[in-house]
Order: sequence, then structure tokens, then C-alpha cells
Amino acid sequence: MALALQDIRIVDLSRIWAGPYGTKLLADMGAEVVKIEALDRLDPHRGAVRPQAGTGNYPDGEPGNDPWNRNGWFNSLHQNKYGITLNLSHAQGKEVFRELIAMSDVVIENFRRGVLDRLGFTYEELKKIRPDIVVVSMPAFGNKGIWKDYIQYGIGQEQLAGVDSMGGYSVAEGPIKSGINHGDPITGSHAAGAILASLMYRRRTGKSVFIDLSQLDSSISLMGEHLLDFQMSGKNPTTTGNQHHSFAPQGVFPCSGEDEWVAISVTSDSEWQKFAEAIGHPDIGLNTRFADSFSRKQNEPELFPLITEWTENKNKFEITNTLQIAGIPAAPVMTNEDIYDDPHYQSRSLMEISDHPSTDIQLLPGVGWKMSKTTSEIRWHAPRLGEHNEFIFRDLVGLSEDYIASLINEGVSGTQPVGA
Repeated sequence: MALALQDIRIVDLSRIWAGPYGTKLLADMGAEVVKIEALDRLDPHRGAVRPQAGTGNYPDGEPGNDPWNRNGWFNSLHQNKYGITLNLSHAQGKEVFRELIAMSDVVIENFRRGVLDRLGFTYEELKKIRPDIVVVSMPAFGNKGIWKDYIQYGIGQEQLAGVDSMGGYSVAEGPIKSGINHGDPITGSHAAGAILASLMYRRRTGKSVFIDLSQLDSSISLMGEHLLDFQMSGKNPTTTGNQHHSFAPQGVFPCSGEDEWVAISVTSDSEWQKFAEAIGHPDIGLNTRFADSFSRKQNEPELFPLITEWTENKNKFEITNTLQIAGIPAAPVMTNEDIYDDPHYQSRSLMEISDHPSTDIQLLPGVGWKMSKTTSEIRWHAPRLGEHNEFIFRDLVGLSEDYIASLINEGVSGTQPVGA
């Protein structure tokens, strides 16, 4: 079966999460993504070359003999991609890189601003190699602006974008960061979309495109309604914990078992009547103190003990089923074990089998969509370090065996990282 982007080739210099997530989305759609690393500068998600046992995201907590090929972070973000090693600071590495750019459609990097330029590959230089190339540069603060030379990672993007100012249970406790670095996957998604739009523009015009993608800009785009509210009222959003500014009751409630929870949100007056019936208290549905959303919000603290009394001895899945049947938004707070065991997730092949030579068979997150005319699955495992050197250098670029051997002998390429 044909793949949606099977004729698109992407040279991927990005690292960690934001860039690799964007190229993962495109690889899952069939783009030929060639990830480039240097033997002395691996993608940090591969982990340390010599990690301590029990550290990192390794199968069974064991780094093994080649830990750089076993890290779960890396292996879940680079499925369906090719992987090569190439030192771009070396003359031979630059030469091979030029050959690869000449036959590619897109190049993407998320280095600190100016790194690729200092290696001799400015946008203007890349256009000389491939006149219609699409170039994506995604430093933390973009390529223009007062902060353009600052360093930042996803862990700080939420704070800089104002997202974390709304997180927390009270002003006194201070802001709370989310469980993941939202700035990274949001920026990756924006990168994938911008690349697709640029490829459509190139198809119409034959012209190259430079995409200046600031990770901070992407993060701030999540704040739209709150920034608008500030313009109109002059007020900053307040922390609400698990509650909502108007829906009531809303919260996360304890269930039977250790640290088990269910999320419930009553979003309308009609849902409130159904909720009161579902929890066996139709009387509160008629109580004037809870008659409408405004009244319920004002008196919400009175409802929490009553709801907790109903949930605390029940299974979170049982509660969810009961409320969903009644038409009330509810969901179990899932653990990793729940995700692997859940029959709905299994029926949609959310977790797919990945048979990796360095980790054996694992279940990893698969493709996040199902397309009717193309495959949506893990086609091959994440590349071991330099796994596709021979294929890309010889079969794609057309280098001779002697030249490939010289790359290895000079330390420009290989499969063993420096320090192994």
C-alpha cells in the first residue's frame, strides 16, 4: 500500500524531543527521514554512553552492552526513520552532507541559533546545493529577537509561555509544572504542519522556503484565550487545580485501590440532573443551591464530600461506565499499566510491537491516526547508532566502498560512540 509522503526525503539534524517528534509524524506518514548524529554528539535521548545501572529509560532498568541503542525515549521517537552518523565539522562529513542535501526535500535542525551557519550551511548555502529546499530552523527563541541567542529546553517553555502560572491548587502554593514538557510536542506538531504547507507552496511555485520556528512562540500559542482575557479585563488567570472556572462540579475523585482516581466534569444543567440521579442523590438535583452552573460553582465545595463518598469505594472504570452511560463526561486517571491493559486501546492498536535488535520485542506507542488509504503502523524499529550508514552512503548517495571505509577510518562515521 502506498504511503502518503513516500516521495519526500527529510534530512533530520534535530535532537531530543521537539524536532524528532515533528519528523516522527512525517515518517509515520511515509516520509523518508534520515536522522544524522555525530559519534561524539549523540542525540541526548540515547542517554549516556556509560550510564549507571538502574538509571535511564532502559528495558528492565538495564543499560546493557550498547545502552545508546536501548533507551526508550529515543526508540519511541525514531521509529520508521533511517539513522546515520556523520561529523559535519569534518571536510568529508560536509561533502557527504552536501550530496545528501542535493537529493532531499527538507532539512530540519533545532540547534542553538547559528550552529548550522557556523558549520558553513547557511540558508543561502543550502539553496545553492538544492534551490527548492525547505529548511526548518527551530531554536528555542527563534532566529530573531532580543532572546535569540539564549539557551532553553522544553522543561522551561511552559514557564516562559505563562502556562505554568495557571497550574497549581492555590496562589499560596505557587505554580506547578505539568507532568510533561508541552512546549516540545507542540513545537514538533507545528514543525510538521509548516513543512507540509511549505512543500505545497514549493509544488506551486518551485521556490525554497525557510521556516523560522521558535519553540517559545509555539508554546505561547496555547495561551490564546487567556491572553485575550487579559487584554479585556486586565486580570491574569488564576490557579484552579482540577476545577473549572464555570463547569461545576468538576474534579478528580478518589476510588477504590491505592492511588486510583476518576475525573468528572458536569458541564450543563441537564448533565447535573443526570449526575444527581446516577450517584443516587436525585434530591440534590432539585436543591436551589445547585440549580444552575453559577449556583453550583458558588457552592461547589459542599458537593465534593458527597461525590467522594460515592466514588471512594468503587472501581474507577465502573464509575466511568456508569457516568458515560448517563451522558456525563468522566474518565479514569490511567496509569501506564492501565494503558497497556485497556481493551479499547488494544482494539485501536495504540501500542504496537517493535522488534528491536538491542531490546528484543517491546510494545511502544504506535501511529496516532488511522488513514483509510495508507498504512498507519510501525514499519521498522528506531535505528541503532549508524545502522543505515551503508544503505544511505552506498545505495542512496552512491559513495564507493573505499570512500565509506575512509569515513570510518577518519572517525567521520561509524557505529560506536566516542567513549564506548
